[in-house]
Amino acid sequence: MVIYHYPFKEKQNIPPCVLALGFFDGVHIAHRDLISRARDIAHERGLALGVFTFASDSMIKSRVARLYGDDDKAEIFESLGADFTVIADFGSIAGLSGEEFVKDILVHDLSALVCVAGFNFRFGRGAASGEVELRAYMTEAGGEAVICEEITGEDHVTLSASLIRKLITEGYIRRTNKILGAPYYIKGRVCHGKRLGRSLGFPTVNIPIAEGRIVPRPGVYLSATVIDGKIYKAVTNIGTNPTFGKEQVKAESHILDFNGNLYDREMRIYLLDFIRDERPFESVEDLRTQIEKDKNKVKESEDITWQVLGLR
Repeated sequence: MVIYHYPFKEKQNIPPCVLALGFFDGVHIAHRDLISRARDIAHERGLALGVFTFASDSMIKSRVARLYGDDDKAEIFESLGADFTVIADFGSIAGLSGEEFVKDILVHDLSALVCVAGFNFRFGRGAASGEVELRAYMTEAGGEAVICEEITGEDHVTLSASLIRKLITEGYIRRTNKILGAPYYIKGRVCHGKRLGRSLGFPTVNIPIAEGRIVPRPGVYLSATVIDGKIYKAVTNIGTNPTFGKEQVKAESHILDFNGNLYDREMRIYLLDFIRDERPFESVEDLRTQIEKDKNKVKESEDITWQVLGLR
């Protein structure tokens, strides 16, 4: 898949397309439904499918921790059938009127014949434009706008990235994964730690939480990872190791039934269920005993293959 960064440094020859519009943090099931609808329209009309989004480090809710980064979102877009992704710099667009955004950028620069957006999509200077204006401007430019209706979750709650962030920080990871439509993961390069897990008999891989990303509720999780195409269960602690003095928050995973060197390797830890809160222990032996209990709980858990692969 091609990834474009807007504004372009030079003119791009983007083919006539259907564009799915949104910030898409997390790419939850309502986002997936929107992109799937755009994909269907693109297939019916023989057009390319593109996704227009804003950079994760943009000024849109700049103090809000993100669920995923730009590369994560683009990868999900590709899995949903997108031919290209446009990652826009919000600051360069924020001052445009709604009409300028639609006609000059979406239609002229990005070759959009159809734009697909959610019911609450806002655009233009001061977010002054919405569904009515998008339909009108696209029609005036010789195109079309398709608006997706609201999709709600349990108890008719509106699905949103803010809801997912709240669930993750409160440890409701099973519900989070249902809303995302895939297991939430922490990604990063395995770094060298203090080998505390190895000294306890439970060697771990350590992945720092990326700057600007949401930090899940500190505690122990049933998790999984994929190594060379094989899925492994894991016990993951997210926190600061309070028994040994606080450290930088990270994901520390003991991978069951695996022996090997994973240092400096890019890995993903999929969070599947919350087991218990992180807490300090009075002795190393008490901690070792609790880790063994956590490990047994993970061993006895249900098959996880469908959770890691089946929800995608």
